[in-house]
Amino acid sequence: MGIGENIRKIRKEAGYTQKQLAGIMLVKGPYISALERGKRRPGKKILPLLCDALGVDEMTILYGPRLEFHRRLSYDEKVLLAAISDLSKAQVRAVIQYAMKLKGSGE
Repeated sequence: MGIGENIRKIRKEAGYTQKQLAGIMLVKGPYISALERGKRRPGKKILPLLCDALGVDEMTILYGPRLEFHRRLSYDEKVLLAAISDLSKAQVRAVIQYAMKLKGSGE
């Protein structure tokens, strides 16, 4: 994902239109459009304003949202995933419901 796509995604998640974001940043609407289309890149003065307006850091604008850390699966988790890999959705739901009952019973 490019910088423009990152900006568009973050802006939409924040609930702003291009015009609203431009108003907050005190720039013209077409400038935001050009950023999102990849026709312009945020400069040294604009990038901090963009970050403040969208409530994110510069790395998020430049490289996209950080992926959450994924821990390694334990052996038991791997075995469970392998055991349910060929089950239908209904069967997987039944396994989950059973597991939740076990968890709730404290066994």
